[in-house]
Amino acid sequence: MLPVVAIVGNSGSGKTTVLEKLIVELKARGYRLAAVKHAGETVDLDLHGKDTWRFSQAGSPTTVISSPSKITVFKSIDHDPSLEETLMTIGEGYDLVLAEGFKKSKAPRIEVYRGTDGKDMVCPESDLSAVISDSRLPYKIPQFRPEDIRGIADFIEKEIIGKAPSDIEVVVNGKKIFMKPFVKNIIASSIIAMISSLKTVGLIRSVIISIRNKE
Repeated sequence: MLPVVAIVGNSGSGKTTVLEKLIVELKARGYRLAAVKHAGETVDLDLHGKDTWRFSQAGSPTTVISSPSKITVFKSIDHDPSLEETLMTIGEGYDLVLAEGFKKSKAPRIEVYRGTDGKDMVCPESDLSAVISDSRLPYKIPQFRPEDIRGIADFIEKEIIGKAPSDIEVVVNGKKIFMKPFVKNIIASSIIAMISSLKTVGLIRSVIISIRNKE
């Protein structure tokens, strides 16, 4: 899975502002970023009457708009996807994914907490990698002030990006297949060795191989 950190917290705690500033800071450091937001309720962006809406109404569960500057995908689903499922839709080519929300994910989570709003935190300390708060909390995990964007970025750079292991995922018919580390290493090393022998490949950061079995 791509290196990812989820910025979590109560509504109005300042998650979006922190994430926005982190994007600016980490991009300035040269990282290739993707951002993902979890919405608590359905957000219908496929406007009534538009071509993609018409395609969807005709029966296509997935429609795509491709233009010179953006690609937009509308995909109908029957459940609230996990962060891991969501990441499968954005592809590779990123050094880090910054997610807003997904408080129940297994990804490293940093909570933004306002001690003055009277609300409980959304995650227990044991589930968090760090906390961003305007007041000091009785926690042993790293704590940052909301304005300390550089310090938060340093932490993410060292603890999330720097410690992200090499990994390989195999997805068959849309389902991720569990593999032991030994099997992962054999598959990854074999594929990288074969691709490295091809001309003009250069430094390999990530590899995507899609196989369609006619049988």
